[in-house]
Amino acid sequence: MTEHGHERLIGELRAAVEKTPDGARRDRLLALLHKLEQSRGTDSFGDHVKALIEEAEVDAAGIAPFISRLSSLLP
Repeated sequence: MTEHGHERLIGELRAAVEKTPDGARRDRLLALLHKLEQSRGTDSFGDHVKALIEEAEVDAAGIAPFISRLSSLLP
């Protein structure tokens, strides 16, 4: 995925999460997304993608369209 494509995916995902109701779950998803962004280019990037996907799977309605695209970020 190109740098622009990665940034666009993260932006779209952030917007989708921010549309979900306020609460602890939303806060966890945003925190995981932030960690994912910060880990780009590091060895822990894949771990952060997996953590976000696992958290999102519990109630994936808001970000379901992004899960396969997030999976494509895994090495």
